[in-house]
Amino acid sequence: MLLSLALDLGTTSIAAIAVDPDGHVVSSVQRANTATLPDLPSGHAEQDPEKIRDIIVEVLSELARDLPGTPAGLGVTGQMHGVLLTDPDRRPLTGLITWQDRRANEPTTTGPPGDFTPSWLETYLAACPDEDLAHTGCKPAPGYLGVTLATLIGSDSIPTGTSGATFLADWVAAELTDTAIVTDRSNAAASGVFNLVEDCWSGPLLDSGQIPPEWLPEVVESGAVVGTLVPEWAAETGLPAGLPVCGAIGDNQAAVLGSLPVGEPAIQINVGTGGQINWPVSNFCRVPSMDTRYLPQDRFMLVGAGLAGGDAYAWVNQAVGGWLRCFDATPTADAIYARLAELAASVPPDADGLVCQPLFRGTRRQPMARGRFEGVTFENFTPGHVARAVLTGIADGFAWFFENAG
Repeated sequence: MLLSLALDLGTTSIAAIAVDPDGHVVSSVQRANTATLPDLPSGHAEQDPEKIRDIIVEVLSELARDLPGTPAGLGVTGQMHGVLLTDPDRRPLTGLITWQDRRANEPTTTGPPGDFTPSWLETYLAACPDEDLAHTGCKPAPGYLGVTLATLIGSDSIPTGTSGATFLADWVAAELTDTAIVTDRSNAAASGVFNLVEDCWSGPLLDSGQIPPEWLPEVVESGAVVGTLVPEWAAETGLPAGLPVCGAIGDNQAAVLGSLPVGEPAIQINVGTGGQINWPVSNFCRVPSMDTRYLPQDRFMLVGAGLAGGDAYAWVNQAVGGWLRCFDATPTADAIYARLAELAASVPPDADGLVCQPLFRGTRRQPMARGRFEGVTFENFTPGHVARAVLTGIADGFAWFFENAG
């Protein structure tokens, strides 16, 4: 039996699955993504690409041991928007600066107290022509490849020897096959500097950030075979050398393709570390407050992106765990999640008046927004009420797009 394999490089977990010809998942492996770099300045978010590589080897090795058939190919997807700088030999020169990074919100200069100093993001957007921004399908935001590059260039933070700027999943696909890094339209458009209307990197937007166009990879069709698994990776993982490897597509697009019937009117909600609500459409169009993204093959989708998701609920877990550790109690994260689920289920749907806006990291359009609780009483600030209010707040974010974005 031939099996299709897939590798997902998420922000908080890395997973791989095997699917039979009928579309049934016959094997799966998941590991926590423990590559987050500690002790970074406030607002900076990076992961160690070499640590990610080690986790990938673990995940693929375990998958290979239990396969009930012959692998026919490996597809790759993963977190979008972030950027990894490399040298001419694909060696990383930086950590993976993830989509959660907010250094673009830092002021461009340090002035006297009370003086207004624009942020790197504001400075970059002010230099970008409006028409060219519209053709990207999105408003560039902190964590986007283009914005991060403009910030690094403007702050003189580009490492010596940099010759490429890539997405994590594209770098991994190139490493697996020992080929030049390429990308697809779904990831390219996630950079904020790709013109979806003319199907090319946007020269004016690159110029606005002084971004060298030669740093950016060639754009190929989503899912195209970029090469075959090299012997080094085959030996480390147990997968067969010569296994075809397909180029990465964005995790948002992968989720939509895997869950929505093609051509049927439907809306998809995806809750991962963040959250998205998605409408497939046949033609490129712009809707206020939503992104327009490429959807293979030759389609598009409207996306309410940057919403609160699993990361916000993880905050509840971390907060509860932190309080308990102060009293020398050390339950595991899994045990806390299990108990929170029980407690939240026992709380009324309105959480007895407790309301949460779970914007603990801000949003792409309101990067400085922060989480809020309202309606707190002596009785309703229990772990169960907090968990219920945060989950309701996440759902309310999706509902707002559904009711207002059209």
